[in-house]
Amino acid sequence: MVFAVTVMKLVVCIKDCLWDGLKEVLFLKGKERQSIMKKVKYREKNRYNEFLSAAKIISEKISKIEGVVGILATGGMGRGYCDDYSDLDLIVYVDDKRAKEIEKYIAVGALIYKNIMLDTPVESYQIALKHKSPSKYWSQVMRWDRENSQILFDSEHKIENLLKEKLVFPDWEQKKLLKKYSDGAEDHLKYNFEMWEKRGSLINLADSLIKATEYIILWIYAKNKKFQPYLPKWLFYHLENNFVPEAKYLGIIKKVYVNPIKTAVQAKRIRAELIELSKNIGIKFNYENLKDIFKQDGNNWKKASEKTKHYLSW
Repeated sequence: MVFAVTVMKLVVCIKDCLWDGLKEVLFLKGKERQSIMKKVKYREKNRYNEFLSAAKIISEKISKIEGVVGILATGGMGRGYCDDYSDLDLIVYVDDKRAKEIEKYIAVGALIYKNIMLDTPVESYQIALKHKSPSKYWSQVMRWDRENSQILFDSEHKIENLLKEKLVFPDWEQKKLLKKYSDGAEDHLKYNFEMWEKRGSLINLADSLIKATEYIILWIYAKNKKFQPYLPKWLFYHLENNFVPEAKYLGIIKKVYVNPIKTAVQAKRIRAELIELSKNIGIKFNYENLKDIFKQDGNNWKKASEKTKHYLSW
């Protein structure tokens, strides 16, 4: 009994420590938040301060509306980088009873004011609180977006506590995603690639490599318990920002995207590099090649019931 209590205290302590680290990010301001993006060198001028200044003015006015519980700055303001192609993203959490009324004049779709695109959805605080995390509501992308945010207004710390409760990445979810992504990478690197190679289709060889690489990237994120970014726009987010140790392999990972594949020999060379990369980072494949896959499927037939064999044979 004493051991169980000790373990529970340890779990709570770890969760609070993780939240303390996240909270530091949620409340970062100005240059501190911009430093999050310092690894990425985009060509456009960073308009972060301009966006944040506008967001604070808007939030101050919206916060006075009856029923508004909290306001989050997400998107570029959450990540520390805004340019001419960014939206001013504000999530307005409101009391459920007032949601439909407030969204009529706040959540009105895309608007441009003073050369800044506005995106200001209204969400029910009670609905957000009610849904478990992870869930379809609190998806990987939703949690990634909310993790990369700034709290601009928070009535009675409700939003702070909401995020503390929902921005979790449990071990069971990680295990499920790791299997899903490793299976996807293997399917495209082993089965689909060899199939299209034998069929002589170069464009489908390239497509197999692109899809396999995406699965490898998502596997890396799951391994490091990094929430999946919005796809396809932010696929490389954690890699190009050096937020994961595997960022050192970005040179190999990006080859299939930036180097045009003109021959089957070139495609096979990149495939070999991706298979080696997968082994180095810990992805374990079940099959060596297409022949191995067919052999396993043949064994599955042998193990099938007599009833199955009766109906599916000729």
